[in-house]
Amino acid sequence: MNTKIIAVTGGKGGTGKTLIAVNFAVMFKNLNKKVLLIDCDVDNPNTYLLLGGKLENPKEVPFFLPEFNNDKCTKCGLCSKNCIAHAILQVKDQYPIPMLTLCSGCKLCYKICPDNAIEPSSKVIGWTYETRIRNLDLWVGELKVGEARSAAIIEKLIENMERELETNPNKYDVIILDTAPGAHCDVEKSLSKADYVICVTEPTPFGAFDLRRIMKLINLLGKTTKTIINRSSLLGNKEVFMENLSEDGISVLGDIPLDKDIVNSYAKGVPIMDNDANFDTNGKGYLAFLENFKNLRQWINFHGET
Repeated sequence: MNTKIIAVTGGKGGTGKTLIAVNFAVMFKNLNKKVLLIDCDVDNPNTYLLLGGKLENPKEVPFFLPEFNNDKCTKCGLCSKNCIAHAILQVKDQYPIPMLTLCSGCKLCYKICPDNAIEPSSKVIGWTYETRIRNLDLWVGELKVGEARSAAIIEKLIENMERELETNPNKYDVIILDTAPGAHCDVEKSLSKADYVICVTEPTPFGAFDLRRIMKLINLLGKTTKTIINRSSLLGNKEVFMENLSEDGISVLGDIPLDKDIVNSYAKGVPIMDNDANFDTNGKGYLAFLENFKNLRQWINFHGET
């Protein structure tokens, strides 16, 4: 398989990771690469907004729930003893009581019940969407309001991606994963599938703190990574900030300064780097994206381009 999978992540929300994921996807598309962009920020997906598109082709994501049949149950306690999530309460000689808000959906209780007293049920916890915008494919996951199992939506997106790559290994040259912010299990599921990881930060104490936190996760996963400093001109301390990152062994891919064209691209839902956009090709933001993209391609080439 020759498809390059690039994850764009950030230790905190609001650093601009979606801005960078979307524009890198567009820039690969500008080179006539076959591109798939996957929005794994299922609590707050907005890639389609930055692309000026809309969500299409919704598919429900079901989540397994156990349903107990007390007519068959012999109160053996096997389900309760083996539930890692402690989602099944059982008092001795009483029927088990499922606490479905704690259920992880692993199906272990259903599989091991010796009396077939647990029957499979499910509920819809969200949706996946597939659409084509600006000549690139976009997949989006969305968690249903009030639900908490966001990882299950991401698992579905990853499952779909792996199935597509297995069935059509040459369909995509590049896949870009826009992860959720933070360093939790949702992010781990996305990063684990990436060949390259781009961390997006900002030159603030909060940005530096959260960058170091996400770096710990990336290093645990053994992933090769570089960092982009967004809004690098925010406080006028870019050089000091970059020096501190270098001292911590954090490699910088590049930076993107504050720029009015980038703000306008947000407002219009038109990526600043799209060939059909009418932004100033000599503007600070545009030129910064060109430099970052050049560095990205060199980085990928260094590790073995197709």
